[in-house]
Amino acid sequence: MNKKFSYSPADCRLVRAADFLRANPRRGRAFQLRHLSLEFYGIRDCLVLGGSSQTVLPLAAPPAQAGAPHLPYLFLESCPYSSNEQYLTGLAARALAEPAAGRDLPEVEEAVPLNPPGAPNLWHWMTESLPKLLALESIGYQGRYIIPADPAGVPAQSLEFLGIAPERLLFGSASCLVKNLILPPRLAGFHLAGNMPLASLLREKILAAAGATPAREPGQRRIYLRRIGNRRVLNEDELLEVIRDFGFTVLVPEELSLAEQWRSFAGAGGFLAAHGAGSAHSLLLAPGAPFLELFSNRYVSYNNLHAVRLLRLRYYPLVQDLDVTASPCGPGRQCDIFQYLLDGIPADITVDPVHLRIALEGMYDQEANNQH
Repeated sequence: MNKKFSYSPADCRLVRAADFLRANPRRGRAFQLRHLSLEFYGIRDCLVLGGSSQTVLPLAAPPAQAGAPHLPYLFLESCPYSSNEQYLTGLAARALAEPAAGRDLPEVEEAVPLNPPGAPNLWHWMTESLPKLLALESIGYQGRYIIPADPAGVPAQSLEFLGIAPERLLFGSASCLVKNLILPPRLAGFHLAGNMPLASLLREKILAAAGATPAREPGQRRIYLRRIGNRRVLNEDELLEVIRDFGFTVLVPEELSLAEQWRSFAGAGGFLAAHGAGSAHSLLLAPGAPFLELFSNRYVSYNNLHAVRLLRLRYYPLVQDLDVTASPCGPGRQCDIFQYLLDGIPADITVDPVHLRIALEGMYDQEANNQH
């Protein structure tokens, strides 16, 4: 059956799944995972649009009904971030405008969409999509998951490592109709710090798959994670000279599989990294381990407080000294501070080697004192 859909971004209402189900009780129900303080939504007859990021829309008419199903709603749970709400309507419009949108769509009996914006990225996958998947696994769910399209990407690698059978995976490059959709809650990675049972479950499952016994105190393995893309350390030679005195091993994530990265970090006794996706590995450190995160002076975002809180890590954010001469704002300058800050997100970092050494001395002297 060829599916044509009636959709207008201007008329599409962004709706929370709970509100939709209250207004349409015959379309499904919410169910709670009380042990993890999460609520999922079982909803019948939904369209999941494929592409680089999913959007999930409930059909106003069941797929088998004659005529073009109308799409008056778009679930806010399609994206974890409230700032992306209008982006979602445009994303849906572009996907429905593709030539493939009018073809016969595959129908899936049941699935969980786990391909929101950012999902292919390690940090977003590990803090936003993977915890929801593991929550469902904890209650015995045996259905299928819609994940980012790359079979060699981080999501697929992680699920192979965790023992999720490949036949349970649907790669989200193509759109599909789902008869019974399990829609996860809208939980951004920043909010994981408020759900310690969920963060603990994530850590427990990764360590178990790695064959690692959870460490009770920091070990001797200390890791510096090198970035080779944006947010590189520009004076890395100076950094390496300092950390050599503290016994750090240098890892380059692009040279390792995800499984190798997780095994390397399991129970590690120290972590130094420029802010980025790889800082998600902090969740696998030994309790109480030092974690030093490097930031430029144009972008600081404390994304891993769930790990700091759960493991009582000794966290030290080291921010590059501010250079006021580089700002576009000031006498005689044209000021676009918003654009300046936006452009600063991928900015490379210069580390003060004296500040770095003092920070590491303090962190590891403290460790020595704690062990005596």
